[in-house]
Amino acid sequence: MKKSLLIFFTISILSSSSQENGLSVFLPTEDIDFSFKGYYRFMGYHRNVDNLFGNEVNPNVFRLDDEFNSPTINLEMILKSKKSGYVKSQIFLFEPFEDISNEVNFLKLNRRGVSIELGNKTSFGNFKLTAGGINFLRFGDFTLSSAKQVRNSLFDRNAWTYVWPVNTQFNNYFQKSDYTRAADFGKRQVSGIHFQGLEMPKQMSIDLFYGKTPFNISPLDHLLALKINKDYKLSRYSLEYLRSSGFDAILNGYSFNNQIFNASYSGNLNEWKIDADFAYGSYFFESNQTQNNGIATKFNLKPSSRFVNFPVNIEGYYISPEFVNIHSSIINGSVAAYSSETSSFNGEGIPDGARPFGGVMTPIHIKSNNRYGININSEFSIGKIRVNLGNGISREIRNDTNLVSFFHKINGLYLSRIERFQSQSGPQNNLTTFFRGYYENVLIDNSINREMKKSYNVFLINLKYRSKVFGKDFFIFYLGEYQSLQSFLAPIPVFSSKAILRNQFHEFDFYIGLNHRFSLIGYLGREFVVGNSSSGLGDLLDSDNNYNPRNGVGKVIGLGFDYSISSKSCFYFRFKKVDYLEKNFTNYFYNGYEVTAELKIFF
Repeated sequence: MKKSLLIFFTISILSSSSQENGLSVFLPTEDIDFSFKGYYRFMGYHRNVDNLFGNEVNPNVFRLDDEFNSPTINLEMILKSKKSGYVKSQIFLFEPFEDISNEVNFLKLNRRGVSIELGNKTSFGNFKLTAGGINFLRFGDFTLSSAKQVRNSLFDRNAWTYVWPVNTQFNNYFQKSDYTRAADFGKRQVSGIHFQGLEMPKQMSIDLFYGKTPFNISPLDHLLALKINKDYKLSRYSLEYLRSSGFDAILNGYSFNNQIFNASYSGNLNEWKIDADFAYGSYFFESNQTQNNGIATKFNLKPSSRFVNFPVNIEGYYISPEFVNIHSSIINGSVAAYSSETSSFNGEGIPDGARPFGGVMTPIHIKSNNRYGININSEFSIGKIRVNLGNGISREIRNDTNLVSFFHKINGLYLSRIERFQSQSGPQNNLTTFFRGYYENVLIDNSINREMKKSYNVFLINLKYRSKVFGKDFFIFYLGEYQSLQSFLAPIPVFSSKAILRNQFHEFDFYIGLNHRFSLIGYLGREFVVGNSSSGLGDLLDSDNNYNPRNGVGKVIGLGFDYSISSKSCFYFRFKKVDYLEKNFTNYFYNGYEVTAELKIFF
């Protein structure tokens, strides 16, 4: 009922623009423009699973969504005054069907699916007030943010991806280190009240937020975040504060809180671009009198072109084991009270399955606490081939667990749609699925683990080639990622059995634009996961009557096409055949295929 009243109120406000007194509270009634924009998305989906861990459970699935409750319609309506400000309302509508035959909640509004925004421009500054959700907000890496995944295949579509004319997205990907993302890229989903002031005196700006993220579990949990910016010449200085509070055990009323203080700098020094952050964090649980604090710091350095004649970026970081903030882009691997792998927080655990606990083999774009490291990224050209390279080295600060986790990149989307948001899944009960992916937990031999500090390596290479085939645009993209975990520091990933765990991910995208409306797309992905005896032995005997460590192989073959209906509408078809086999563990295999058909229209 409350949702209906809110929608009715919003639409009533917007529809009254032609009346003399309809908006006098917010805007002058003269010179008012009304506009609306948004998108419509239809998703049809079919999946077949021949064998899932030795079982045939629901092998065929037909759906009218992508299984992740992504919005079907995003409607944004704006009333703007040329003299003062604007009123904007945004509504997200979701799929009316839960499956192919069950019609329920025909107009299913998400509890955070409606927001209202007021804006006003004054002589003192530009001000904006937003209430409701779904909204996305970013302060900084250590306060309020989500991880920025820098490189990915273009084959799999995401509900939030924009629509471009044929060839545009592939040309963007070729020209830049990354392809154009949605506006919410790197931002945290929030619901609440957000006040923003820009272009204030003395080149000041301010952000103030009160509300929730998806990780505020109980109704009494809440979040307060503040950011103050000061621009001076070509530099920006920022102060940030975040406080997450609520109840540790809602049945007995014990409270908890988590506070973060952060100072950051961004600017140029003799043509060197510098970004730096320093944060102090503390947490307290009243139920068991657990209290601790820690620091986190990072810097990002881009040398002057006069010093290095090709683009290079150097990033260093140190995040103590006691620093934790589940609302940031940092994975928590060392504070058990905030772990999704435990049940100590709120009596139920934090529903953030995307964040494994313990020693995480992180991709180059993700950082973990209890870790220090350095990442170096560069890009250059060799003839017609554009090259992006990234190399990351990190080491844990304190060894306090033998639990290690790694992500499955190639087959992640497929399995996450089958085993949606599951923990302790798979034949060994060590798989966790999350939004569009899954990870695997591994226990290292404790006798080995006690005597070492874990070191992590990741190397990423992205090769991009563009040419003409019979006068048609033709692209080949390769994305390779190599990871290793070992007991010693190494300059690059270790490719021998000295590594406790080592992974390889290989992805190829093939694209040819047949004309200005139609393009063909191909995909090939391979995944290799190898461990040594310290990461545990399987339960299958080989021909020599021996048990061997893990040895997993995955592959995906995909075909599809894009058909551009107009500059803002497109039809996308994708077919993928998926296989995975862990050779040394019983029933650790799955195979099948999936077909998706998506129509997306921006207006």
